[in-house]
Amino acid sequence: MTAHYTIGIDLGGTNIKGGVLDASGTLVHRRSIETQAEHGFEHVFARLVRLVEDLIRGAGLAKSDVAAIGYGTPGPLSHKKGIVYASANLPGWKNIPLRERFSAATELPVTLDNDANVAAFGEFVAGAGRGVRDMVMLTLGTGIGGGVIVNGELVRGALENAAEIGHMIAVPDGRPCPCGQRGCLERYGSANAIAERLVEAVQAGEDSSLKVRLDAGETITSVQVAQAARAGDALALRIWDETCYYLAIGCVSLQHILNPARVVLAGGLIGAGQQLLGPVRDHFHRETWRLAEDFPQIELAALGSDAGVIGAATLARIEQRKESPH
Repeated sequence: MTAHYTIGIDLGGTNIKGGVLDASGTLVHRRSIETQAEHGFEHVFARLVRLVEDLIRGAGLAKSDVAAIGYGTPGPLSHKKGIVYASANLPGWKNIPLRERFSAATELPVTLDNDANVAAFGEFVAGAGRGVRDMVMLTLGTGIGGGVIVNGELVRGALENAAEIGHMIAVPDGRPCPCGQRGCLERYGSANAIAERLVEAVQAGEDSSLKVRLDAGETITSVQVAQAARAGDALALRIWDETCYYLAIGCVSLQHILNPARVVLAGGLIGAGQQLLGPVRDHFHRETWRLAEDFPQIELAALGSDAGVIGAATLARIEQRKESPH
């Protein structure tokens, strides 16, 4: 019997999401479990193997029905070698030959890729990127991740570290970044950066309705900053608008470097909807050039937490087709 299904796994520091795609690309079964990363690699690896077994069983399939597993994981890795070099949110994950180990444990072919890459590819094939051949995605969360698709192909780069969009320099000699650079885009356009910049401004003496929360020892989030901005808080409005400006500047750079048909914004920050999308589009059109009308469409992601699972499973199917002698 021909194997018509592929499995996608999206590993995060908090949760592991998995799903089964049929031959048409439809997600027919999904499941999410806690990562329990604090228990180390072997513990998480055993959970990954059990999740694959549960997904096959939950979809009513036999292992022979599954062609391959696609796997997205955070941190620097080698797609070609199948090795995870390190991951900030996964203790003990260092120089792990994950593709080899996972394939041996599941008895299935495994494709390994970066989590932002697989999420971008998921949106490309089934979400906000449908209908175009060239797309860039920015994931706006704790930091800023990214994925680039050119002529329908995921771009990994010569050293397999392409699309680190969050580490484009937005402000020369700007805010220090944990990566070692200064002025990275993610230090101005991520969810964490929004909250951090507002807290710094209040501590420096600027007024905000959120000062009451800070004085009470509460943690400020980007969601609260967005809410305060909608309520007319002047400082929150300024921080929010600056964030949209920096994201738009990033989009201008991507326009001129890659000339994509579409730039997709994803991640927790897009929960703000038009409050984010509208100003980013407005700043983009104010800041971009006038020599040619080669502007990308800027859109919000459509698949939510399913993007990584769909992308990983789709990439696994593509990889299997390349390797198949038929």
